[in-house]
Amino acid sequence: MNINRVSILALFVATGYIPTAFAGESVAVVAEEAEIVVTPRAANLKLIELPALDVALRATFQCAGIAESLTLSVADSYTTLGQDAIADQRSANLLLTVPAPQLSLAASSGFCLKDDVASTNELLVPGLATAHASLRCRTEDGVTVHFASGPLQVRLRCSRPSTEDQDPPSDR
Repeated sequence: MNINRVSILALFVATGYIPTAFAGESVAVVAEEAEIVVTPRAANLKLIELPALDVALRATFQCAGIAESLTLSVADSYTTLGQDAIADQRSANLLLTVPAPQLSLAASSGFCLKDDVASTNELLVPGLATAHASLRCRTEDGVTVHFASGPLQVRLRCSRPSTEDQDPPSDR
C-alpha cells in the first residue's frame, strides 16, 4: 500500500473511534412541513418563484453543564436564544420567517399552470431547504459546540380562482 492510502485509511479508522459529542451533550432539530400558496403561472415558465416562508422549528438539546446559547437557522435567517431563554429547558420551539430571496426556485413543468386546469394543484418539495441547530455548552473543562441539521419539506398549493365565482358559459 502506498503512503497516501495508508494515511487515508488511518484517518478513516480514527474517525470511527473519536466521539462526535461529549457524554450527555447533544442537539437535534426538526422542521414542520411548511406550506406556500402560489398563483398560477404561464406554461413557458418552468421555475416557480416562492414567496417568504414561515418555518416552525423545534430543537431538543442537552448540555452536561450550562447551555449558553442555541441558534436555529434556515438559509441565511437565524434566531439565537441566549442562556436566559433556554435555562432549565430541554427543547425550544420557534417560528422563523425566511425571506423569498433566500429560497431556491422550485422546478416543475406540470404544477399550477395558468391555462391548464388539468395541471396539478399540489406539489411536495422535499429538501427545499435545510434547518440547522447549533448548541453551545459550557462546563468547568471548557466550551463545546454541537451541530445538527434536518431537511425542510415544503408543500406548494395552487391558488386558482374558484369556479363558483365565474359566470356560467352562455348558451349560443
